[in-house]
Amino acid sequence: MSTADRRRFWPRLMLTAMRAQLAYPTAFWLTVLAMVLNDGVWLAFWWLYFSRFPVIHGWRLEDVAALWAISASALGIVQGFGGNLTRLARLIMQGELDVYLSLPKPALPHLLLSRVNVASLGDVLFGPLVFLAFLHPSLARLGLFLLAVVLAGAIFLAFLLLLHTMAFFLGRADLLADQVTISMITFSTYPSPIFQGGLRLVLFTLLPAGFINTMPVSILRSPDPRFIAGAAAFALLLGLLALLAWRQGLRRYASGNLFQARL
Repeated sequence: MSTADRRRFWPRLMLTAMRAQLAYPTAFWLTVLAMVLNDGVWLAFWWLYFSRFPVIHGWRLEDVAALWAISASALGIVQGFGGNLTRLARLIMQGELDVYLSLPKPALPHLLLSRVNVASLGDVLFGPLVFLAFLHPSLARLGLFLLAVVLAGAIFLAFLLLLHTMAFFLGRADLLADQVTISMITFSTYPSPIFQGGLRLVLFTLLPAGFINTMPVSILRSPDPRFIAGAAAFALLLGLLALLAWRQGLRRYASGNLFQARL
């Protein structure tokens, strides 16, 4: 497949996946709305908390709102449009990669982009709404917000991909992947200063939520070039490790001998 053909194929694949979900528009929009409301409940909790305690270790309501806007947007894009990412461990365990490996297209992006996670699209909608409502939008702040979303999304994508490819080596890794993913998301939505000592070290290494929950202060409030460079370098390193694990894992992959038709 030529480069030009690939450029045309990926948008068409994503559009096809979206159309499949929009075949049931009522269910689609109710699912999106439910996720927006779910995120809104958490933000309302923080609003109530800050109405009584205006500052937590230097963090204000605006910083927590920025954290939720960044993490929701980044995670929503990664899980929403890469809908098979959180199912990858199960697909590997069940030998269901055959259909993607047998086609003349790069298997990994084809696998990730061929399914839309509708609930996560609610996160994609929630993030910009919070940015407009709480973060005093301007062109400069929009640029910083998008930078934070890109960096957070790259870290989420690389980490989740690396986590799920462990199924090639550990066998039944789906439950472990689910639990670690929940932990990653949870720690990514709490203000970074409340984590100290050894836990803080873990959040910048084994469970890299520390890079994400530091972004509201280190990028939006007071842009720190060293933090931005460090987060970008970490995302790149994690991405390279994930791709290496994927390629090594394919050598160990046991086919499920499934025959499926796919566009």
